[in-house]
Amino acid sequence: MYYQLRIAEKKDVQAIKAFIEKAGLRSDGIEEFVEYFALLESDGQITATLGVEPVGGDGLLRSLAVSESMNQAHLLSLFESVYALAKEKGLGSCYLVANSRSAVDFLSIIGFQAVEKENIPQHLLQSAHFKESFSKEHAEVMAKTS
Repeated sequence: MYYQLRIAEKKDVQAIKAFIEKAGLRSDGIEEFVEYFALLESDGQITATLGVEPVGGDGLLRSLAVSESMNQAHLLSLFESVYALAKEKGLGSCYLVANSRSAVDFLSIIGFQAVEKENIPQHLLQSAHFKESFSKEHAEVMAKTS
């Protein structure tokens, strides 16, 4: 199966929202920063998404949704692409909220480090998406800096 990795465009908003909602994730606000999303597609259909929401000069990775056909190599490409996109757009550190041990382990391998609660930047704590994600059980904040 052939996969194409690309940066999302305005015309992709509805398809991204539908894909993310099908995965049980929040899709609000995506239209405001759709150009900060990477998509993996196969035969014109979205198979994975990951976005980086600009928050106070940093990036908050969000809306990771993947189909069953994706493997860790695909995820690695997606994360690397979104991190490069964040840097290209002038964002500082990239933060995310992981909610499983396997996610933390994978993210550690690709350069993310745990952030203690007292070291979370104030501007992230004000983000509605961050607040909701961080309130979940087993939530762990991680960051990758340049």
